[in-house]
Amino acid sequence: MSNVYQKNISALIQKNPVLARRITDYVIKDVPQLINENGFYNLVYKNTRLHNPANPLGEAQEIFARAENTPVAIHLIYGLGLGYLFQVASANSIGTVILYEPDLNILKIAFTLVDFSKDIEKNNVFIADNIDLLGEYIHKKSNTKNTPLMLTTRAYRELNNETFDEMVENIQRMIGSFSLDLKYTQEKFYPLTRSIIRNIPQLVNEIPLTAIKDVFKGKTAVVVSAGPTLDRNIETLKKYRDNIILIVVGTAMKTLAKHNITPDFLCIIEAYDSSKQIAGLDLSEVNFITEPYSNPNLRNFKFKQIYSHISQNMPVNSIWSSLTAQNINEYLSKGTVSYTALNTARILGCSKIVMVGQDLAYIEGQCYSKDSAYKDLECRYNKDNNRWEITAKNFEEFANSLSNSPDEEKRKKAAENRLRNLNNSLYYVKGIKGDKIPTESVYAAFIKPLTEFAEMFNDREYINTSMEGAQIDGYKNMPLEEALKDTQPIETREIKSDYKLDLTSLKTNITTEISNLKKTKEDVLNGEKAVKTLNNDLKRYKAPTVDVLKDLKKVSQLFLNLSTSKAGTLFDFITASEKIDIDYEMKMTGNFTIETLTTLIAKFSNYFNNAEKKIDRVIQLLSNTLEKL
Repeated sequence: MSNVYQKNISALIQKNPVLARRITDYVIKDVPQLINENGFYNLVYKNTRLHNPANPLGEAQEIFARAENTPVAIHLIYGLGLGYLFQVASANSIGTVILYEPDLNILKIAFTLVDFSKDIEKNNVFIADNIDLLGEYIHKKSNTKNTPLMLTTRAYRELNNETFDEMVENIQRMIGSFSLDLKYTQEKFYPLTRSIIRNIPQLVNEIPLTAIKDVFKGKTAVVVSAGPTLDRNIETLKKYRDNIILIVVGTAMKTLAKHNITPDFLCIIEAYDSSKQIAGLDLSEVNFITEPYSNPNLRNFKFKQIYSHISQNMPVNSIWSSLTAQNINEYLSKGTVSYTALNTARILGCSKIVMVGQDLAYIEGQCYSKDSAYKDLECRYNKDNNRWEITAKNFEEFANSLSNSPDEEKRKKAAENRLRNLNNSLYYVKGIKGDKIPTESVYAAFIKPLTEFAEMFNDREYINTSMEGAQIDGYKNMPLEEALKDTQPIETREIKSDYKLDLTSLKTNITTEISNLKKTKEDVLNGEKAVKTLNNDLKRYKAPTVDVLKDLKKVSQLFLNLSTSKAGTLFDFITASEKIDIDYEMKMTGNFTIETLTTLIAKFSNYFNNAEKKIDRVIQLLSNTLEKL
């Protein structure tokens, strides 16, 4: 290979040795034609010129000029070719550049023709050849206030015309998921932390789900969701009820109750108060599966037994697992209760897992089962607007099912916001029958995790009985009757566990957490003093003088010390929102002016002041919890 190729590979090895190895091992299969026209080199690949034949450099410069260019911008370059657009972005971006070239053939050819080594070595430049690696880079650089900008040439869109739209949809879905994760972190970590602490007096009586691992080994589990096709399967569920382990999600519980079907397990993991989903039902013979952070009101119902599903990918759950020294590696979740129910069936040892009502799409205008908590929602095509729309048949009932607030206006507003969000996120997915069907973008995002679950745990059988909903790869599509016809009655459903929580150790660990927070508060108070000094000096000098910048450096260092040394701790969770704000502002600040410094001071002040208040509140909560144990 050429010297240029070796320089590129050597640079890439330092940043991504795995990708460098993939390129090195790849055998070129289709050699494009290198041509020179109008004084510029171009590549002809699969009968397509990869760059504008008149002026490829001008094309690249024009494309980049249309993109927002800020310190937090993510410039996603799709397609390398000879690297005109990639190198223009690398030279000019003050944010992050991510090159996505899924064709290893092009990557290797380009690496032999053009020296990209200086671009590759830059700290703000990344290269991905697959969607997962692209996702890692986007997630690493994402913030609640930035959205990746895809930049590509017309030729690249035409070259991949058949798959381009689908690829864009996948990337948009992934970006949306990351954005939701960040938003969730910013808005929910502190309240979830408080929920966990409030739940501790009840959590001590809950049994970790893994304590009954394989209790129903070899049995058939049916996981019931609230999709429209649930209604069609009620009689079959009744027929085979004695033969299955029945697991239901909260929104489908009222449908089963109406037909006198009692499940073995009920799964609800919501952090908000979703108790209306099960209000008024006799749950005394139902085992409840929930998360440590779930809304405290859910634990007020009388269940047969409560089991904890301590999802490892929900960071705040580490609070409970650390306090109790529990291994949470078995607890997998992807933000959807159906996934939790699937994982429950796996932990219980079920060898066949059958999904009912898992439509993940709107079937014949219905969004949910007609007896479910959200039965009033319907999806219809509006001929006047030429678009699908989601409405509530009975708005008042829908509002009441959505919110527990005694304030009618708040319930109404919550319902209006929910409908607005649903309509703004309408999406189309491939149906089981091969057609495109309407759904909500959140439901569309659930398809991939369910597929990945079946791939990950491929030692058992997975069946989807929807027959009309979204296609979920990895699951056999068949009617419920066919899926259950060979099952046999389950002789016993008795669950025994000798699990006992070490209460003494728990109390000791809570006391230690209180002590740690008190020590952290001392650093926070030092931060408050440093911010005051910075603010006073800026007012005095009215310019970013050496003294002011020294003050800023001290404040920044105090913030960085706290945010890094306390990562994954209680303090980290209660200050997540303020931390994200500062991270964004620091990245956005290119030059220090009175305006940018004033903004930074406000953010730092908010961080340290809120940290002090939140520490005091959490210490009080922990102390109250200790008294109740």
